[in-house]
Amino acid sequence: MATTSTPISEQERASRRRALVAMTAHLRIEDLHLDEELRRIFDRHVDGEIGDEDLSAAIDELNEHRLGPLPVSWNERP
Repeated sequence: MATTSTPISEQERASRRRALVAMTAHLRIEDLHLDEELRRIFDRHVDGEIGDEDLSAAIDELNEHRLGPLPVSWNERP
């Protein structure tokens, strides 16, 4: 997984932090919570260590590790 080569601005960091806080609040409303692994991934994004594409890739990789490969089509059965 690549890291962001250009540092993000403090404004971008604050925007990412607000988005993470809002997402966490929405999850809590549904009685859901981020576990430590997901929190670390999101914190890396907030800190500018990884960009948007790497954030998505890291989440996909974690999900695949936890759940196994997902079928390509919803019509296929694992």
